Amino acid sequence: MNTIILKSLDLDHFKGIRSLHIDFDGGLTSIYGDNATGKTTVYDALTWLLFGKDSSGSAKFSIKPTGIPGVTPTVTAILEINGEPMKLRKTLREKWSKPRGCAIAQYDGDTTEYTIDDVPRKEGEYKRMISAIIDEGVFKMLTNVHAFARDLPWKERRKQLAEVCGLPDDKAILTSAPQFAELAAALGRRTVDEYKSVLMAERKGANKTLDSLPIRIDECERRARELDVLDYDKAQVDKADLELRKGAILADLSRLDGGTLLTAAEADVKHYEAELKALDAENAAHRASQNVPVQDERPAIQRKLGELSWTFNNLNKMMDDCEENVLKAEEQLEEYRAVWRSIQAETFTGDVCPTCGQKLPAVEAAQAKAKFEQDKAGREARLVKDSDLVKQNQAAQKAQYAELKEKAAQVRDEYEQIKAQLDAYIPPEAPVIEDLPGYAERRAKVMQYIEEAREKIGRIQSDQQAERDRLNSQLSQLNIELTRVSQVLAAKAQLDETRARVDELKAEQRTQAAALEEIDRKLAMCEDFTRYRCQFITDSVNSRFKLARFRLFVEQVNGGVADCCDVMVDGVPYADLNNAMQINVGLDIIGTLSEHYGLRVPLVVDNAESVTRLQEINTQVIRLVVSEQDKELRVV
Repeated sequence: MNTIILKSLDLDHFKGIRSLHIDFDGGLTSIYGDNATGKTTVYDALTWLLFGKDSSGSAKFSIKPTGIPGVTPTVTAILEINGEPMKLRKTLREKWSKPRGCAIAQYDGDTTEYTIDDVPRKEGEYKRMISAIIDEGVFKMLTNVHAFARDLPWKERRKQLAEVCGLPDDKAILTSAPQFAELAAALGRRTVDEYKSVLMAERKGANKTLDSLPIRIDECERRARELDVLDYDKAQVDKADLELRKGAILADLSRLDGGTLLTAAEADVKHYEAELKALDAENAAHRASQNVPVQDERPAIQRKLGELSWTFNNLNKMMDDCEENVLKAEEQLEEYRAVWRSIQAETFTGDVCPTCGQKLPAVEAAQAKAKFEQDKAGREARLVKDSDLVKQNQAAQKAQYAELKEKAAQVRDEYEQIKAQLDAYIPPEAPVIEDLPGYAERRAKVMQYIEEAREKIGRIQSDQQAERDRLNSQLSQLNIELTRVSQVLAAKAQLDETRARVDELKAEQRTQAAALEEIDRKLAMCEDFTRYRCQFITDSVNSRFKLARFRLFVEQVNGGVADCCDVMVDGVPYADLNNAMQINVGLDIIGTLSEHYGLRVPLVVDNAESVTRLQEINTQVIRLVVSEQDKELRVV
């Protein structure tokens, strides 16, 4: 265990302290002083000497005392490192130069001088030697009771705990938990969380498939019911008969003369009619694509203007009421002032007897005068009270008037803005629906071809046309029947395929349900391990501390567990603890950290007056105590 003890500290012109020497006890040293007497400056001097920063970790702070030009701040400390003394000194010295031709020296900034055991050192060498003694981050955690629990980010705090307490990984915990042997075998190179992510992805896929299967089964069964009502045996017999009859009609048609040219003409008509139908469909789709609805926003803007106009008029009416109330109050105050002047003008005339006209005795006259003055004063007081109430009401009306006036101006401005928007608004025009380019010409050309083909058919037709028409009619009817029968027979194949598909889907449904159940069982095992791991790690960490307890995991709304690192005492978060408990918890944590790093350094407790009993710790402690009666620092 390496031990660093601060034996003495000298401050010369450092911040607000001109000169101070402190000898420290190896155990407990208390520094008493009123606010702004320099207690924290002592701590700042030590951290500046070692790391060039104040006790809060800032490198930018005022080292020179204000109002004393030309001083040289110096901090000297004697440390005892494992029993060996070491003297450190750091001096901030001003640099001055006299440019050629100038009689007055000018300030060129500051330079810092370093010595160790009175041997001058360069800055880099000094810092390396200090770093070899103590790391800055470790020093901060071991000297400041709030550094770990309050100032360190929770992720860094958790990382430090993992280093100090040696938090085990999943595989190490699984090794000590035989109840999770199946999980350990399934992990492979993955962590439990990674394995859980794989299971969640598998579960999502299985659940999605399982949700879709009932719909697919229902669709297939409904299709099978629709197909199962047809008479497939009769359809097979009907098809054979229809094909025989169709062959006979085709043979009759082939014996007719002159049918070749006529057939070609008829084919032309069908071709051009199909082309015309396709052209019309393409043009209809083109026109439909241009029919985009437009929206006129003027009605909505006009409604908004109406609302603002009503609001503005209502505000003006309320302002008129306020002005009227202010005037009435002023009139009432004028009446009160007239009454006040009349009361003030009253003089005592009651020292003469109203019956005999003689002056009253002095005692009775004094009593009458006192009663007169009391009555006069009472009326004046009531008048003042009533006037104050009227003034208060008048002031309230004026304030309300000002508020209403401001609101009315805002409403008027908004009205003008929206009115300008309405005036500038240009309603959108309805789109012009146009045909395809060249549509009219193309359609006229196709119609011409159709008419020409039909005229050709008319010229070709002969006396054989009536028989040909009858045969064609029969052939057409037969073709319709054949189509219907063929559709029925095709449905038979669909029925067989649909029934086979229903069986396949039901088998898949059973397989997916079993797979989902197995995945849920494995996920439950992962959740059990997560809770076990949380408790295992938490107990492992908390066993290293006396007061402090660490909440390393928090359960989320969805049932999962998230990492955290909160310092607690008896279930109370660190931030909610009183200052005394925060300090003692910090001492407890520093004790454990000191053991881990094998290092004891001077520990500074600020606001130590709030703690009646410090947590025991085997290191040097420096207490900074606020003491109103100590106008200068007192070291005990």
